[in-house]
Amino acid sequence: MTDQTVTFAPGETTKTVFVTLCGDMIREPTEKFNLILSGQNVGNPDIAVMNIHDTANRFRERAGICVTPGSVGVPYPSTMTISGAPTEIGSIRVTLYGLVDVVPADLDVLLVGPGGQNFVLMSGAGGSTTLTDPATLTFSDDAGQILTSTTSAVSGEYEPTSFGSVSNFPAPAPTGPYNEPGSVVGGTGTQTLRGVYGQTNANGQWSLYVRNNGTGSGCIVGGWGLEFLSPTAGNVSISGQVTTSDGRGITNARLVLTGDSLGEPLIVRTRAFGYYSFDNLRSGETFVVTVNSRQFTFNTPSQVVSPVGNLTDVNFVAEPRH
Repeated sequence: MTDQTVTFAPGETTKTVFVTLCGDMIREPTEKFNLILSGQNVGNPDIAVMNIHDTANRFRERAGICVTPGSVGVPYPSTMTISGAPTEIGSIRVTLYGLVDVVPADLDVLLVGPGGQNFVLMSGAGGSTTLTDPATLTFSDDAGQILTSTTSAVSGEYEPTSFGSVSNFPAPAPTGPYNEPGSVVGGTGTQTLRGVYGQTNANGQWSLYVRNNGTGSGCIVGGWGLEFLSPTAGNVSISGQVTTSDGRGITNARLVLTGDSLGEPLIVRTRAFGYYSFDNLRSGETFVVTVNSRQFTFNTPSQVVSPVGNLTDVNFVAEPRH
């Protein structure tokens, strides 16, 4: 427990208290602690709860980005020149610190990497109500939730979210089309941060372009942050069996594997009794397995998997023949 002395002058009703946090690279859920005010003539309530949200804080640009009606942010773009980061990105998180006095759904936010790779973090998302309390938004592929178009954004971690098609940002931003995440949980390929930036060098200049499509003004008061993790070792496999509806293995069926860090699709064919396997894959990434056969059709021809260990039961069953 830590104590601070806070002195209120006559007539003062508020005071700012600074709490030092120690940043790290550990992914953690929201943590909480109590702030207790004690002393003479303390009113009620005398306890407040502080939430610590896990954010991308390894690399920070702390200068705010402010917008006016129908215009681009100032500065435009906001940039970070990064060194000492992984030379091959396995995963990436991005945080916008302290959106306030803005309508989130009015904002389009575009991230551009050192190699010119572009990705829309948010567009038309986060609700149509002006934020009076600051909201800190972290974007990652693994958040398991998106921003909605109607519910007001609150601090937390979300998958990148876009509603509708994003038109060209003004220069010097690159022209479209842009890689857009869409508005469903669990995007794949270039709908994800990993699919756009995975296996590229994180070092160099990153740019954040913000524009306001609405009539209000506001700021991302705390700037933005980035965090990168190196790829995990390629030590997992995805395997299974392709069978008929009565359990007989189908040989020579074609299986295609696509994924975030795969430079091109991997293709295998089923062996005797319908078995197949994809080996030496990176754990923790998201893959799509799709089956095709000249002789059979499948009600569910594709499955999305995210192996952290070997998967041995990614099976496919053909429709009954009529």
